[in-house]
Amino acid sequence: MRRSNTKRTDDFGLIARAARGDREAFGRLYERYVLKVFRHIYFLTNDPQLAEDLAAQTFLNALEALPRYEVRGIPFLAWLLRIAYNLTINHKKAQKNNGHAQLLDAVPATGTDYSPEQSCEVKMDGERVWAQVRRLRGDQRQVIVMRFIDGLSYSDIAQVLGKSAGAVRVIQFRALASLRHMLADSLARTQSTSSPAG
Repeated sequence: MRRSNTKRTDDFGLIARAARGDREAFGRLYERYVLKVFRHIYFLTNDPQLAEDLAAQTFLNALEALPRYEVRGIPFLAWLLRIAYNLTINHKKAQKNNGHAQLLDAVPATGTDYSPEQSCEVKMDGERVWAQVRRLRGDQRQVIVMRFIDGLSYSDIAQVLGKSAGAVRVIQFRALASLRHMLADSLARTQSTSSPAG
């Protein structure tokens, strides 16, 4: 907890310097958060090239808005993710398509139990889960990504979405219930199509 507070204090110093035109300070903020912003957009769009473009646009928008940024207890990352989310939604509205890029590769397996078959199964399971996450309603998908990919707290997510922490918990609960239902249906369909006819 103390480390998080130190990081926020450091962020505030960098933000103040960047708002006065210090490009090195903004560069440090960029380096600190660009991967998280990219990953967030990627999990919303499933398109790495688009995620790169929108992440770059997020930081351009942030640079322009920085002199008007007010510290209100919202972490800088949450503020960036709000910009990223708005850009992503606007892009989706303009394009009206979902893209067909591949998912991120599975996490490399380590340890003595590693096998190519297990690695393939892990990747396929991950793809099934994220295929279903992409089918969730917009706010449910957003909460799942911010909670489990970005690692934000309920209160930080609430500030990004302009909702209460309780509302975020309800959205997450409903999203996870929907995911369980969709995954169970998907598994049942897969088993029924792969079982031999009697």
